[in-house]
Amino acid sequence: MTIWEISEKADYIADRHRRQQDHWHTYCNSLVQGITLSKARLHHAMSCAAEKDLCFVLFEHFHISVTLAEGFNSHTIEYYVESVDGSDKQLIAQAQLSADGQVDGRISNRDREKVLEHYLEKIASVYNGLYTAIERDQPVSLPQLCGQQAQLA
Repeated sequence: MTIWEISEKADYIADRHRRQQDHWHTYCNSLVQGITLSKARLHHAMSCAAEKDLCFVLFEHFHISVTLAEGFNSHTIEYYVESVDGSDKQLIAQAQLSADGQVDGRISNRDREKVLEHYLEKIASVYNGLYTAIERDQPVSLPQLCGQQAQLA
């Protein structure tokens, strides 16, 4: 392989990687706008996070983080819930971000309302687990919030 063939491949790789990162940033912007502009009371607050992550504080007690999975050319969005002190972190759900900016093959990363609805579907187990615990006057564990326990003990 010549230097020019490698150069051509390197340009292709760099372009595709940049476009995937652009799709990720567009998704993040759409989600933040969807949450902040929503009239619904979701009890989400923005929180500081690493450069490539989104982080929200839920009910002033839990962190919900949204991140692109590790690895070069990752297309997997991961949704986590963690304790506010950072002592425990659980994966809630995953989604796929395609090379054309579609989330799970059906939602444009630019459609903030659809991105928000999709996000809320992904983290619904957190709200359901909290609701059930509050309704039953029981403490909450992170595995409950991830749907890892069918019912509270």
